[in-house]
Amino acid sequence: MFRTITVVLCLVAAGCSSTTPDETPTAFCAEVGGTWDNDACKLTGTNAKHITVDVSAEYPTDLVDEPALQDFLRKFFATYGHPDDQVAQNGHASLTYKTYTHGGHVKSIVFSNDWYLGGAHPNDEIVTYSFDDKKAITLTDLLCPGNDALTALPPIVRPFIRQAIGEDGDISRYEPGGDYAENYKAWYLDGDDLVLVMPASRFGPVHSGMWQPRIPLSALRPILRETGC
Repeated sequence: MFRTITVVLCLVAAGCSSTTPDETPTAFCAEVGGTWDNDACKLTGTNAKHITVDVSAEYPTDLVDEPALQDFLRKFFATYGHPDDQVAQNGHASLTYKTYTHGGHVKSIVFSNDWYLGGAHPNDEIVTYSFDDKKAITLTDLLCPGNDALTALPPIVRPFIRQAIGEDGDISRYEPGGDYAENYKAWYLDGDDLVLVMPASRFGPVHSGMWQPRIPLSALRPILRETGC
């Protein structure tokens, strides 16, 4: 009798636990009009000319409830899931991501948006989010109080950017306000490195001319919050 009851309880518990991880991403996917399929939310958008755009988005299921991430995903589906009537040929938009970690509590999500709505080449954009114990953080949050990323970082990161782009590159384009720096809007933490993505958006061959200089966090030690201020 006890053996039978134990087996039944284990099966019920296993059934409950196996569905829990999928409930949140599936519900969010349905909310934006998609179908959860093979670890991605997918839908097909159609305009008045019957031109279709196949839309697919992968996203971290453990962070899908985070407001900033939800806003980003909603905008992605709204933009590509409802193609403008000026779009004249079938296209696609595909969102994938990679996860990077720093220490045991900081997680960076690097989204790569590859889309094609006509033209000579597909286009791409990198969008990044970082979380400290699931709380969204900014680049300035990494620094000691009183430091602003756009003023404190340039003299420190400049040598590493120069190393990445080469001696012939115009370094001013990678400074805050420059068209490649985009005010450091795309960045992530990978182990003991701060990685800047320059530029975050490209119109042309995917990832062509995109630089990702790596800055050791040890170089930021004098202004880094986690090393003591």
